[in-house]
Amino acid sequence: MQTIHLTSQTMAQWQNHFQQQAVAIGFFDGLHKGHLSVIQEAKHLAGEYGTASAVMSFFPHPKTVLSGQSASFQYLMPLEEKQAALEELGIDTLFLVHFDRNLAGLSPADFVQQFLIGLNAVQVVCGNDFHYGSRGSGNIQTLAEQGHGHFHVSVVELMEYAGEKISSTRIRQALAQGNISILRKLLGKFYSVNWCPRNGLLPFYSLPAPGKYEVKLNHENESIFCTAQVLNDKEAHFTHDFDQWKHSIKIEWIRSIETF
Repeated sequence: MQTIHLTSQTMAQWQNHFQQQAVAIGFFDGLHKGHLSVIQEAKHLAGEYGTASAVMSFFPHPKTVLSGQSASFQYLMPLEEKQAALEELGIDTLFLVHFDRNLAGLSPADFVQQFLIGLNAVQVVCGNDFHYGSRGSGNIQTLAEQGHGHFHVSVVELMEYAGEKISSTRIRQALAQGNISILRKLLGKFYSVNWCPRNGLLPFYSLPAPGKYEVKLNHENESIFCTAQVLNDKEAHFTHDFDQWKHSIKIEWIRSIETF
């Protein structure tokens, strides 16, 4: 899989540079079940129509640019993990768009012309709550209108669990509440973070709320269950001593442990 970094200033050099492709578009933080359904639909359409498959994502998160509160935003995974997951899914190209105020100011029509038509998208796949362009004024209806004659829009219905849509916001809320049990239902797997034995939590991961949890430590070919005591959004203590481990540890969060 190739990763192409795009900005509103450098888009001109990429115009008409690519073969026809089916593009899944969204931020895709955490790659939860809803995200995967959008991406898998784009991959299916690419196979059906004989085109390349692509994912268009953005960084940093639009909320950090528009609110100016980048330090406090809780990401669910770093770009490297997202790239690895998309490559494992068999995606041909990741378009990583740098989100800044220039991009935020583009009209919906200009965004479509530059970032979709200009990249030779013939199928565009998104969730039915997708918005784009200045002030989020573009939606799935305008996307279809502006892409008419260039690409077809496939809208994937939002996935739900327990009557509420699956979203990155819902996952962040569950983390903030220490509600670990629901995360596996939303993600389709245990929530995990990467941890450095020397420096602690790696950037662009978020810990659950302070409390006690059962976790699974994965280091190379070794897996160990232990207890984690989360102190704050960056610090945690573990009942297993892994100071002797040199490489980063994948920590899966299994369940919260009630204390009385």
